[in-house]
Amino acid sequence: MPLRLVLIEDHQALREGLELLLDRAGIDVVASSGTAAEGRELIERHNPDVALVDIRLGEESGIDLTAQLIDADPERRVVLYTGSSEIELLISGLDSGARGYALKDGTQEELTTALRTVADGGTYVDPRLHPALLSQRATQKQKSLSKREREIMDLLAQGLTGEQVAERLFLSPETIKTHIRNAMNKLEANTRVHAIAIALREGFI
Repeated sequence: MPLRLVLIEDHQALREGLELLLDRAGIDVVASSGTAAEGRELIERHNPDVALVDIRLGEESGIDLTAQLIDADPERRVVLYTGSSEIELLISGLDSGARGYALKDGTQEELTTALRTVADGGTYVDPRLHPALLSQRATQKQKSLSKREREIMDLLAQGLTGEQVAERLFLSPETIKTHIRNAMNKLEANTRVHAIAIALREGFI
């Protein structure tokens, strides 16, 4: 089965070119869009193996779109597509939960490698971005919890159960479990209680 992909890119010519390129590489572009709102609807409707999302969607943000998608489904696999190596953008991208970064000036092989790696459950960052992502600011940010993870850990610290947190935040219990698991991994905690203690100590909640 070919890899199924949804493409979100606001420049029409680039979007159409990418569709042709990816099709030749054996990747099935099941849908594409140039806006964040339509992009989210398409990704939720088609549930692709991976989504390729431009960091800048005109006046909208691909990073915000990615954060919304992963907030609703932490298992969602997104590769951010960028022409920028701005440290602030990259840090925001890290916090969004995207599993990959591909550069627009990269080769076709690099892009397809990024997409296939993330679709298979891995992570991919273009090697040219490593210096920025390994900067002190970026690595400090990587260790922190996302806004949603902090919110959930805070509610758990207040004594709520996972089911009660799910009801409070209008999310499924399974989604809450995934967020907790991700937070525990980031904090290198063995149990929920251990994770809450670390989060309190580090000032995350």
